Amino acid sequence: MRRQLEGIYRQHRQGLYTLALSITRRPEQAEDAVHEAFVRLCRTQRKAEGDPTAYVYAAVRNAAIDQIRKQARRSQPVSIYADTVVDTGSTPLGAAEDTERARLIREALEQLSPAQRETIVMKLYGGLTFEQIAQASGEPLSTVSSRYRRGLDRLRESVEALV
Repeated sequence: MRRQLEGIYRQHRQGLYTLALSITRRPEQAEDAVHEAFVRLCRTQRKAEGDPTAYVYAAVRNAAIDQIRKQARRSQPVSIYADTVVDTGSTPLGAAEDTERARLIREALEQLSPAQRETIVMKLYGGLTFEQIAQASGEPLSTVSSRYRRGLDRLRESVEALV
């Protein structure tokens, strides 16, 4: 099981961290959640039920929720999308447009419900299938796929409204 966990971590570490960060909204708590999830998984004698990758995402999700329960919020949550600017190597005007576009997308992402944000993060950052997301979140497949679609629609509407 440990070798399998190591492989999942190597392949999905950014997605796992981003999922934890989207829940905790604090980098240090997100790191702690990923660490705690893997410690728990290494200690358990149980074999993963279903898809092992989805099982690990579920463990990280649960650990992130535990982090929120353990610590009271003392400061404003940070945006997980703060550094999401893609350098296209364009002109200064193009770079300014890219920065503004990234800001609009960040604002729109912050407006999503936690469930929609989690689903979108697992799909886009984690590269999970809808089946894996359903298993990780404990939700029906139809709920996950409609939540993803509605989240993307809401993102589109929010960005269009901000432009």
